[in-house]
Amino acid sequence: MRTTWLTASQATLREWGLAARYEAALASEHRDAVLSIVAGTWMPMVLVRAHYTACDSLDLPEPDLLEIGAAATRRANATHLAFVVRLAQAAGVTPWTMLGQMQRVWSRTFDGGGAVGVLRRGPKEARVRIVGYPLAGLRYNRVTMRGIVGGFVELFCEKLHVKEIPADCDARSLGMQFSWV
Repeated sequence: MRTTWLTASQATLREWGLAARYEAALASEHRDAVLSIVAGTWMPMVLVRAHYTACDSLDLPEPDLLEIGAAATRRANATHLAFVVRLAQAAGVTPWTMLGQMQRVWSRTFDGGGAVGVLRRGPKEARVRIVGYPLAGLRYNRVTMRGIVGGFVELFCEKLHVKEIPADCDARSLGMQFSWV
C-alpha cells in the first residue's frame, strides 16, 4: 500500500490527540518501522495491517471514524486538491466523474490486487463495492473507507449521504451506498 494514506492517517490521529494511544497499541515488533514511514513509498501489508490494527483498537465512535476518513483524504490530497477541484468544477465534474475513477485510484494505492465496482442506482445514487481488500475485516477500515471515498465525492455535490451495505461487507469486501444533492 502507498504510505501517503498511512502518513495522512497518522497525522490525523495526532491532530485528534490520539497519537499516544495509537503508538501504545502498535505491535512492538512493527512499531519503529510503522512510526518511521514517509509519504509516497510502498509499504508491506504486514506493516499496513499493524497500523490499521492499532487504529482499530482505539474503538472510536462511527461519526469520528467517518470524519477521520474524510480528514485523511483532505490531508493526503492537500498539496494539489484545491487547484484540481477548481479546475474540475469549472469543467463540470460531478460525483459520477469521481466514482468512475475509483478503480484507477485503487490501483495506484494498493499493489495487492482487489477491485472497485460502481453501480448506478439512480441519477444521484451509487452503490460501491470493494472486493479483495485484506483490511476490510477491521471496523476502522470499514468505516473510514466510507469517509475516504465520501471525501472525494463530496467535493462535487452540495450534500452527501453515505451508508454501509452490511450484506456486502465481510473480511475482504466493503459495500457502500452514496446519494447526493
